[in-house]
Amino acid sequence: MSHVVMTGMPAAGHVNPSLPFVRELVRRGVCVTYYCADAFGDAIAQTGAEFRPYPAGSITAADIAEATSAGSPVRVVVRALAATETLVPHLQHELRSDPPDALAHDSNAIWGHVVARSMGLPTVSFMTTMLVGAGAFRSQTAREWLRFLAVAVRDVPAAVAARQRVVRTFGKELFPPRPAFPTLGDVTVFPIPRWLQAPDPRIDERCHYVGATIDPAGRDRELDAELAAHVDGPDPVVLVSLGTLHAGSDAFFRSCFDAFAGLPARVVIATGPRGDPARLGPPPANTLVRASVPQPAVLGRTAVFVTHGGMNSALEGLAAGVPLVVLPQQIEQLLIGRAVADRGAAVVLRHHLSGRPVPTAELRAAVEATLADPSRRSAAEALGATVGEGGGAGAGGDAVQRLLARRPVERG
Repeated sequence: MSHVVMTGMPAAGHVNPSLPFVRELVRRGVCVTYYCADAFGDAIAQTGAEFRPYPAGSITAADIAEATSAGSPVRVVVRALAATETLVPHLQHELRSDPPDALAHDSNAIWGHVVARSMGLPTVSFMTTMLVGAGAFRSQTAREWLRFLAVAVRDVPAAVAARQRVVRTFGKELFPPRPAFPTLGDVTVFPIPRWLQAPDPRIDERCHYVGATIDPAGRDRELDAELAAHVDGPDPVVLVSLGTLHAGSDAFFRSCFDAFAGLPARVVIATGPRGDPARLGPPPANTLVRASVPQPAVLGRTAVFVTHGGMNSALEGLAAGVPLVVLPQQIEQLLIGRAVADRGAAVVLRHHLSGRPVPTAELRAAVEATLADPSRRSAAEALGATVGEGGGAGAGGDAVQRLLARRPVERG
């Protein structure tokens, strides 16, 4: 029996798309051991994989969320490099006596790549978004560039120092070539539709765009009585969520109160795990506020999705045939939003990229226009039919098994 070890990035938008892929490998008889933070242990175990927790103090979902909320992608790199210093020796010790046949890793879990190279193992990179080339940054305005530089430049010295420590400790030959983030593999699986990827010279025969790997069971999840009563009424549902990593401010969610009060719709606001609905004060009568909701199940009842435009959320919305109002928090989300908008299924409000609040009137107008325009729903439904193109988890499993077939393994 083949054995694959997976090293995950402890964030819902990274782990969740990987679960159908892992479940497919297990279904094919591959033994999968999945290392990640404790918070994801139950979900991983349900795939049939063996879950093993990262050691305490190495990296958690809260660490990634804190680094992301700073608005600086460089700070996330610093955190990942710090984790690499701890996780590489831990994983080497764990795997040395019984090495797997391949090591799969999230494209940002650089420690998986370093361990694989140190042990001479083939690598499978699981990349939950598109490749972003240098040319993509030309889509930013001058004001957006200044904001990006203001928050990113201050983290560059720490990133350089962290990279030097990793290279000095483990050797330059084990460190991935620049750009190290994201790290591609001998096989790289992209759980996104091919139309979302702009041309990029890094794409070759090792890259497999298999389409969204959304677990259909999530859409059928039963809602609690209060949430079900709120979303199952006669008026259309508007879902507002900026995801689990990008913390919406209290001021933003209060602006949603103002924007949607009196709107003939039932509004659901998910503040994220670090938000506190109680801090916002009483919501309007048409609004229900939660820290989190079962997003795929709520999207099945939703007419408009106000989202940050993260890949996982955007694909879940489109898979449910829901048009998007995208409030990107970083360049990747702007690219996703624009790609969907170009196909008629989204409108993009980019104020947050330059540190400005979204005007209440513009937010309400975007939602009202989307509710009133049936062509946006039709476009979202048409795109929803394409998000799984590429073969899904099955195609990812095929790519991994072809890689394993090139490496002699003992059959149990």
